[in-house]
Order: sequence, then structure tokens, then C-alpha cells
Amino acid sequence: MISTICLLLLVSFSSLASDNWPDWLGDTVKQSAGNDWRFSGDPESLQILPARENPKIWVLVSRKAASYDTALKTMLQVYKQEFDAVSFHVVKLPAASTDLNALLENAEANADLLYTVGSKATVAVSKAYQGGELPIVSVNAKDPVLMGLVDTYEGTGSNFAYTSLNLPANVTLSFLLKYMPDLSQIGVLYARTNASAYLTQFLPLQKEAEMRGIRVLAMEVDEAIEDQTLSTVMEAEIHAMKTQDPDLSQSLLWLTGSSSLLSRVDEINQQSSGLPLLTVVPEAVSGNENSALMSVGVSFVNNAHQAALYGIRILRDGEAAGSLPVGVISPPDISISFRQAKRLGKPVPLVLLEMASDVYADDGRAIRSQGMSMEKQ
Repeated sequence: MISTICLLLLVSFSSLASDNWPDWLGDTVKQSAGNDWRFSGDPESLQILPARENPKIWVLVSRKAASYDTALKTMLQVYKQEFDAVSFHVVKLPAASTDLNALLENAEANADLLYTVGSKATVAVSKAYQGGELPIVSVNAKDPVLMGLVDTYEGTGSNFAYTSLNLPANVTLSFLLKYMPDLSQIGVLYARTNASAYLTQFLPLQKEAEMRGIRVLAMEVDEAIEDQTLSTVMEAEIHAMKTQDPDLSQSLLWLTGSSSLLSRVDEINQQSSGLPLLTVVPEAVSGNENSALMSVGVSFVNNAHQAALYGIRILRDGEAAGSLPVGVISPPDISISFRQAKRLGKPVPLVLLEMASDVYADDGRAIRSQGMSMEKQ
């Protein structure tokens, strides 16, 4: 633990600036206090304290979500390894803009760093806190350039540093083609209420795929609208896919990072008509029955790890948040479920297996995790 050292010197002096150090204190003390410590006092005492106080980190979360839990848990683990002492203050994103402004004012006065967890919180703070001084890092949020929060991936030049859950659309499509070289159609599943998934995952993939002559069908889901429920949308769009690809041998489903749909993978598989389900979210692939076949994306763990390292560079190393480029993970995290491949009767190309960080056997066992073999030696 970082300790506070107080030295009480019963002497009188009017200034504690290092260039006016008392002549009765040796040069070695002066150098140590000037380089490694900070000091203050009055005519009766002198306090010598650590150069940096324990960092105070605030975390802004919009709602309960398993992905947000993963992000916070990961950041706590990274900070525990890198700092002797650090405090986290987790708060819920206020619904009213006036309350958000008050919260940000409070954070500016009391925090050393603020994390915005999720796209909703990131967008809200980016719009409400322009020109502020408190460093802010996004985590578990989608591409800030595609969401219109920043113009370039090179850095903001402000007090914001962004990380991204997105891969470039051309990278995503290149991996889909590795899985299915004769791919002709992609049905993209996203929630109507998830604007960030639509802007950063559906539209870029649609543009990239259609430039290569691949048809993209929008499977927009909204359970509040009768003809946009998951089952209704999937039935209609898969029927449309069959008009071009009758046996669906050149088609697949692509699941975006819409949280409301990620929790319904079992339903999607049941209504998929045998189409392979691939996703941008590695955590949606597991050894369970309710799993996607494969993921190509950025895991919540790796994104949060990067966000934690960005925060550490700001707090410990003194780097400016705006000088840090948008954090995009490369190469992508690939997860494969051979249990799903067996169920579908669709093999996974060897090139993808070689690149996968997480692999589950056809009996559900994890045989590779985070790039490490789980088989007993």
C-alpha cells in the first residue's frame, strides 16, 4: 500500500519551493523531495507525501448487463496488478441531462479518471462534456468514428480516449469468406432499439458486402412491434433468402452486438432453418447447446483490458487522453464451437481453427482458451 509520510520539523521558514530549500537541510533530502515526493507545510511543520495520491476512478454504467460486469471485473484485475492502491466509484447513468451534468461536475471535482461503460453512456458523456478537463476512457462501446463522436482514429486531441468493440467491415467480411468462400447472402440480426449496432455493425458490413456482390438482408427486431418480433422477422427474411439460395448452402446469419438478441441465441438457432450463426461477440460462443457456431470480433475481456491499460497510461505515465489512438484490437478474437458445427453438419476450415483463440469440442469441452491449449499434457 502507498503510505503517507509526515515529517514534523520544528523550524520556521516562509517558502517550501525547491529553489528556496532551507540551508539546514541537506542536498540529498532536497533532491529526493523534489523528484520523488511533494511537500507542503507551515512555519511549524513540513509534510512530505507521495508524488501522486491514490488514483480515484469513476465508472459510469447505463444499465445491468453481463458484458458490463465482464468489463468492470477485468479492469479491477488489471488495476490490482498495476497499482498498490486505487479506488473505484461506480455510478448509474442519469436519465435527465441536468442530472448528468451535475454528475460530471462532481466527477471533475473528485475523480482522476472517468470510464464510460457501453455505447449509451459513451455517447451521452461525449455530447455533454465537451471541453472538460477530466480524462475519460470508453470501454465496451462501439466504434466512435462510425458513431460520429470523433473524426479520426488517430486520437481526439481532447480529454477523451476511445476504445472500440468493432472490427473494420472489410476485416469482418474477409473472415466470413474464409468460412464460406462462395458466400452469396448474409442475414444480419440487430435490435431496432440498438442504434449503435445499426450504425457501426450493420451499415458498414452491408456497404462492404454489396460492393463484392454479396446480398445483405436486414433482420431488424423489435418485440414491441407485431410484425418485427424475432420469429416473424426471421421467418420472412429466411424465406426471402431461399428465393436466391434455395438450399441456403451459400448463406449465413450474422448476429451483431445487440444485447437483447445475444441472450436469445437458442431461439435464433431454433428458427435458423439450418443456417450457421456467426457473430461479432466472442462471448456468444461456448460449449453449450445455446451457442453461435463461430465469432469474429473483439471480446469484452480484451476490450476492457485495453481500456484499463489506457487509463494506467493516463494516470501513472502522464499521457494525455487525447493523444491515444482509438483502441482497435487486431487480430480479432475468434471462437469456434465444434458442437454447433456437428449439429449443422458444416465443417470449419482449418485456417480458422489455427487462428482461433477459443475452441470448444463437439462434446462441449473447452480445448483451447485465450489461445492456450486446455488438453492435458
